[in-house]
Formats: sequence, structure tokens, C-alpha cells
Amino acid sequence: MQFNTYLDNKKTLKLIHDTSIREVILEHKTLSRMGRLDTESLLSLTDAALESGLSPVLQWDILCTESNFENCIKLLDDLPLSKFAAIRVQDIGAAEWVRHELPEIPIHFIAEAGNHNLTGLLRWHEYFGQQLQRFALSSELPISTLINYCRSLTVPCEILAAGRILLFYTPRKLLGNYESSKNSFVFNEKRLVPSDQPQRQFPTLENQHGTFMYHHKDLFLLDFIPELQNTRLKVLRLDFRHMEIKSDWMKKIDSLLGSFDKQTVRSLKSKWPSKITRGFFRANRTDLAIERIKNPHRKDHGETLVGCVVEAVKEEHLILLTRKSFQSGKSLLGITPEGRECVISTESIHTTDGQPVREIESGNLYQVPHVKYVTAETLVYSRPE
Repeated sequence: MQFNTYLDNKKTLKLIHDTSIREVILEHKTLSRMGRLDTESLLSLTDAALESGLSPVLQWDILCTESNFENCIKLLDDLPLSKFAAIRVQDIGAAEWVRHELPEIPIHFIAEAGNHNLTGLLRWHEYFGQQLQRFALSSELPISTLINYCRSLTVPCEILAAGRILLFYTPRKLLGNYESSKNSFVFNEKRLVPSDQPQRQFPTLENQHGTFMYHHKDLFLLDFIPELQNTRLKVLRLDFRHMEIKSDWMKKIDSLLGSFDKQTVRSLKSKWPSKITRGFFRANRTDLAIERIKNPHRKDHGETLVGCVVEAVKEEHLILLTRKSFQSGKSLLGITPEGRECVISTESIHTTDGQPVREIESGNLYQVPHVKYVTAETLVYSRPE
């Protein structure tokens, strides 16, 4: 297992010089959503990284439109791509272009904003073949899932171990003060505070690529390094782009891979400039909230469910979509989305073109007289005899 990190200035290069970190990520402002480097600065840092024995990787992680894709291609044509060990891509179109035009350059596929299931990751691995050198997996995956993925994927995997957690992204400029000039690469950052939760201040950044909102706590998994080493993960990413790095931090963090020390971790956590969280590392229970917000009156209550109301026209008719076969003449129980119970008679039941029927078949639409209070989305059950 090894660390990698972002390289955007010579100071960071000096800080990692005497560590085991060998891979650095460089971001051009045209190619990367958080990129601040112009071409001259990118090339200078790339050469400096190579001279220091590091392996520079070029990040191309913007979501591409036709116009900015063309600008990216023009820039890539002017860059000495042979100096980069790999290209990190997130947009599928960008990955496809690299696959066709630069088959000799390895791809690091950023699967953080999607592709959270193993089937999808395996499919991308099959598609990109030997050119795919790494997956950057989502920080939303708990350790149990990471273990499963890393054992199932033959390509090495990477996760964010320390840094900001992106909550929301839009290509729109939402902060309102962004300079609209095409040549402007200004970063405008504010802290948005919910009115009902003033203790939470969400860092929100806007630049030429759009608006990015981050969690008010930084992800911090360095105290779980022993567990991470057992997952078969190959790379832990350190993201310090939003903060001032202390002179001894890199060495302290780097030492955790070889000889994990709880005191070192406690020291780092106590000096971290923002609150920290382990995110979903232990478990991702976000799906539990879905059950809490589901309407209990819309839940299927089992074998007695015969259908649902798909249309209700006041004082005229109800349209039922049946899920079970039954005989006409039965009285059915309708439970509205509000929980009101109503009796629905099928003494007079017709097809939607007005033909009377006695045998009601599953999967068809039928018309019955309107019943007061019954609305669309009402579930219909058979009543006990």
C-alpha cells in the first residue's frame, strides 16, 4: 500500500521529497475541476517531479461538453504526454478518447461519482482492458464492500484517505460573483450555513467549471490504516489542496504505513484545521432513511393485494390496474395514500372500452363506479368473506 497526493506547487514537492510517496497528481486548469496550473506551471512541476524521482499523473476529471472537450483535446495535443505515468479520467467520453487516441498511456478511472456496484466496475475493466491501471473508488463504500471489491477486481484500487468530501456539483455558477470572462480562472469560495443548523458551515467553491459544495467535516481515515491494509487496497489518496500543510505532517502520515502509531494519529487529528469524520467507512446506512420516508399506506400488505387505482374521476369512475384474478361482484377494500379505508364494489365492472366482465384477469385495466375519497395510488385488497 502507498500514498499519493496532489502536486500544485514547489512547496508541496519539498514536503514529500523525503517520504515514500512516489506518485503525484497534477491538474491543469482546463482539464481539472480543481486545477489551478497553467501550461507553463504544469510542465515546470512535471519536470521537477521527474527529477525528484516521482511519478507524475495527469488529471482530466472535468465533465465534458462538446466545447470544453475540444479545448481539452487541443491542450492535450500540446502536452508532452509521454512524461506522465497515467491519465486520470472521470468522464466516459474522455476515457474513450484516451482509449482510442492514447492506447499506450495507462488509465486511472475515477469511479467516485458513480459506478458504485461491482458489476459495473467489472464491465469497465473488461472494456478498457489492459490499459486500465487503477480504479479510484467512492468514499461512500464501507469497508465490507471495499474488501469484496478489492478481492473481486484484478485491477488495483484507490480511495480518498484524507481530504474534503464533495457533496454536490453543478456546472452552473450559483454563488453569483463569478467573473464571466472566458479567460478567468478565479476561485470564489464561501461557507454556506443552513438556517436550521448554524453549526454546520459547508465550504462551497465556484470556478470556471461550476459550483462545488463540500461536507463541513473532512474525511479522515488515517486511524484505520491497519484495517485498510487488510483490504488489498493499493493506494490511499491524500488531498491537502484546501489547507496549509504543516512541515512535518507528510513525514508523520507517511510513517503510519510502515509502523502505525496511535499517538501520531491523535496528534494529527488534534491539529487538523477542520472537524473530521470517518464517513461511511464502518457502514453506509443512507438507505435506511428511504424506508422512514416511505408512505406506510403505500406498502404492499401481502397476499390480499389485488391491484391499485391508477385514475379517479370524481362522480364518474375509477380505473383499476389488477395484480390478481378474481370474480366480479366482490367487495374490495381500498386504502388511500392518506390511510383512509373505503369499500369498492365490483358489481358493475367493465373493461376500459365499456364491456362488462365477470372474470377479472391479472395485469389488465378495469373500470368501476367512483367511490368518495378514493384517489389515484389507492391500493386495493380483497376483503375476508
